[in-house]
Amino acid sequence: MTTSDSSSNDHQSNPTTVLLVGHCTPDAWMLRTAVGRVLADAVIQPVNDEQSLEDQLREAKGPVVMLVNRLLDGRFPHADGIRLLEHHSTSPAVGLLISNLPDAQEEASRVGAVKGFGKTAINDDATATRLREADDAAQSSSAAPTDS
Repeated sequence: MTTSDSSSNDHQSNPTTVLLVGHCTPDAWMLRTAVGRVLADAVIQPVNDEQSLEDQLREAKGPVVMLVNRLLDGRFPHADGIRLLEHHSTSPAVGLLISNLPDAQEEASRVGAVKGFGKTAINDDATATRLREADDAAQSSSAAPTDS
């Protein structure tokens, strides 16, 4: 199986930043590896507290995708990733919930997240597609004017 890098290579000066939000170290490494296979040019950063998340979102020079754990590991005002996604729903960053639970994915979608995936599906073709779609959405979002 070959992977096409045709999407989003025209943004080499500002690669997508993928924030691994609220994941334990082993899961963050697993996600880093999976994301790196699909979005080879992405800058991947673990984030385990609200201040670091705010800093990363503010300082990002290009598109941002947040892979948010359903149950947050770290120091956040919310223990629940869905509440964090809701809190950051006005951000230009694109959020995905990482959860195997369909009802949690539906709730995340209702608060503005794009379709996420569970850790058990990390190597599925559908997960790669969702990551590419999130990257495309983030590219589009970062290209839009942001005069706020």
